[in-house]
Amino acid sequence: MKKRTGLGTVKWPILVLAATFLIMSTVLSRGTEPSSSAAHGAAGKTPRYGGILKIVSFSEGRDIGFPPRIVISDGYRVAGAALETLLRMDRSAKLVPWLAVSFKEDAKAKTITLTLRNGVKFHDGTDFNADAVKWNIELAISNKGQGTDKIRSLDVLNSNTVRINLTEWDNGISSYLAQNLGMIISPTAFKKNREEWAANHPVGTGPFQFVSWDKDARVVYKKFPGYWQVGKPYLDGIEFQVVPDPMIREFTLRKGEADLIMGPAPPKIIDGLQKDGFVVESLRPGSGSTCLVPSSADPKSPWSDLRVRQAAAYAIDNAAIVRTIFLDQYEVANQWVPKGHWGYNPSVVGYRYNPVKAKKLLAEAGYAAGFKAKITYRGTPEYDQAFTAVQGFLKKVGIDITLEPLATTAVLQRIAFEGGQWDGLLVSGANTNPDAASQLASRYSGGGRNYSLMAVPEDYLQAVRNAISASNFKDKQKWVQEAVKLMIDKYALVIPIFSISDYAVSKRTVHHHGIAVTQSQLWTPEDAWMER
Repeated sequence: MKKRTGLGTVKWPILVLAATFLIMSTVLSRGTEPSSSAAHGAAGKTPRYGGILKIVSFSEGRDIGFPPRIVISDGYRVAGAALETLLRMDRSAKLVPWLAVSFKEDAKAKTITLTLRNGVKFHDGTDFNADAVKWNIELAISNKGQGTDKIRSLDVLNSNTVRINLTEWDNGISSYLAQNLGMIISPTAFKKNREEWAANHPVGTGPFQFVSWDKDARVVYKKFPGYWQVGKPYLDGIEFQVVPDPMIREFTLRKGEADLIMGPAPPKIIDGLQKDGFVVESLRPGSGSTCLVPSSADPKSPWSDLRVRQAAAYAIDNAAIVRTIFLDQYEVANQWVPKGHWGYNPSVVGYRYNPVKAKKLLAEAGYAAGFKAKITYRGTPEYDQAFTAVQGFLKKVGIDITLEPLATTAVLQRIAFEGGQWDGLLVSGANTNPDAASQLASRYSGGGRNYSLMAVPEDYLQAVRNAISASNFKDKQKWVQEAVKLMIDKYALVIPIFSISDYAVSKRTVHHHGIAVTQSQLWTPEDAWMER
């Protein structure tokens, strides 16, 4: 299958240059106008107004009107029709202005200063301004949202300028302003209706206004006539339909019941759709790979023993899984960072398939007779196949695995990102944020919230700290690669399986949707249009 533009395909060299430029400057300023990250081109064609874009997705996420609890890619996309972020990322993952027209980072002063766009209204008619931004970020802080742990305070300098003051410099916090930390909702609507209502009723500044949400089934939006970009959006509305089964997603597209499908899908489906004239966009999302996270911080668990974790890593034939289940469309992972990413460490040895060595390590750890364990993951047909294969490989060395697929992303979210616990192995998917340092710091560094049962040895933790506090890209890259080597070779804190590709497949009549073009959670609903 022909690879399209996107992170992890042909754009990572550009990402390195962009990241170098972004991080090496102690004080950065950007004042450019927003530019579209369009999907497949419509060269020479004038956008047309009208139509309801029908999108079929793997899930709708949860709490789509309450940004601190939005962490799943599908949730970002569904919320993103109504909620916009202060910053966005372009095709090379470089941060660009959006609701903020410019931003300045000052590592020495430990501040980030945002200059905001004038004349923007929320869907309830209230003003987007500095007070609203301050309130939103403080809401994220009170809910311990990603990227907030080093924010000391916020100052409103004037009606359209906000300064974020940090306790210590962190070169990745700005990237969260293009994610849920920078996703802005109406303070008035929240205060009037309270948190639970707000979580289910996104009220933002985006091109589309929320209409209804039938949980685990459908989310409906209509065009917002007061959108700040004059002449946009082009569509009359957007409807998201939730269909976990990729074969049914394919069927709805082929039958004409959907205009676009998104999310993971078996390579045979993607190849077949592309051969039949549908437009495929794909990218290697963010900075992570699909891994098993052992409960290594639980002293009562067999997984607290390094030899057990290493044994499991040796027992799994990653290459066979990628070859037979994913038809080599995914990539074999030997570390958390995928190949081609600037954080990838070529010196990582990893754990090449060796069941004999696995059995030897288990015996040394006192488990010659094996033991029972679970693998908890979000159930999909594709993952069911992959982790059934993992189950078989582990069984051969004596680890008797019970598969525990979860029916909804909400349960997995609570386990992985809200201090939950698991018994044995928890599947961690790819991270949507290309900033590997930020993701290591937020997701895989303890603190009792994200992956709470993963051990965080001090030397590994220090490498992560060094990466996020670096004042230049060279040092940042060096410490990310050091952290990754410690994570895998020294401690086997995660067991990498494969690096996925994310997909969006659409009719040829759909233009400029922007899904699977820059970053998994971002798209361009304001630019999307359809031929009739």
